[in-house]
Amino acid sequence: MTAEQSFTRWVKVALVTFLILFTYFVIADNYMPMTPEARIQRYVVPVSARVSGQVSQVYVTNNQEVTAGQVLFKLDDSDYLLAVTRAELMLGQARSDQQQAQAVIEEVAAEAHKAELEMTEQSREANRIARLYRQGHMSQQQLEQANTKVSLAKEMQAVAGARHQEVKQTLTGAGIAIEQAEVALRQARLDLARTEVIAESDGRIGNLQLRQGQHATAGQPLLALISNEAWVSADLREKSLRHVQVNTPVAIVFDALPGQVFSGHVSSIDSGVRAGQQAADGLLAQPINSDRWVRDAQRLRTHIELDEAWPALATGAKATVQLYPVDNWLLHGLAALQVRLVSVLRYLY
Repeated sequence: MTAEQSFTRWVKVALVTFLILFTYFVIADNYMPMTPEARIQRYVVPVSARVSGQVSQVYVTNNQEVTAGQVLFKLDDSDYLLAVTRAELMLGQARSDQQQAQAVIEEVAAEAHKAELEMTEQSREANRIARLYRQGHMSQQQLEQANTKVSLAKEMQAVAGARHQEVKQTLTGAGIAIEQAEVALRQARLDLARTEVIAESDGRIGNLQLRQGQHATAGQPLLALISNEAWVSADLREKSLRHVQVNTPVAIVFDALPGQVFSGHVSSIDSGVRAGQQAADGLLAQPINSDRWVRDAQRLRTHIELDEAWPALATGAKATVQLYPVDNWLLHGLAALQVRLVSVLRYLY
């Protein structure tokens, strides 16, 4: 074989190899996509006190596992105990005022009833005297005296009625004062209970910035609670997701665990990215100017859940995700071989 024939042969081999690899790349990118742009994510909840005070006890350490309801730290509760005592005294005073108002209203009600009876009696007596006066048995002076007594009885009845209404309003105000005192007591007890800060869910403590004697301000994060609930977020090109849907099976290789392949499935696909969100700021749109002949492909975030127990990896750990969107044994086998090769290569980098 001449040198020219050998060169031609190698050119053909190179072209065939390129075509095979190019075809494989196109098929793989569309029917068995893979991305190294993936990482573990977990819910991270900033933990803060809901009341202010000086930290008296810290019960956890950084990276410690905690369970829901476990006390994380405690604030000095001296002021809040005093607030509860003060609220209890205010409630007791309000109830005492109500009892006094109740006693007064009973007394005033008796006086009003007595005035009503007196009014009835004087009216009856005045009518009797008026009848006798018409018969000539009573004098004009006696009739006027009887009418005067009726007028006085009416005035006394009106005064007693007004006094009764006034005391009823006082009793109503005493009832409102009791309700306000009860609310204040509940709030004081709630604030006292909030001096103990508890974990709202199972997880691990992170970024603990807390020491005994430190002043904690309500709403100021002092540590992070990293949830045990985890998922993998993978960024894939739009066209690679054409055949991907919820429950599409996937294989996952974590950088921290070379040689191991984990199985999972797609749980959701984001419906957009920040670049597609425009703020209604009253300004005109600003088109993106680019002189690049080949522009970057848009990626969408895909969320993946494992079908097996989660490994003990930190949130943010990187991973490679292989999807199996097409039910084809050949493509499935090639994808499995592809991700297995990646898992072995993770020993090197």
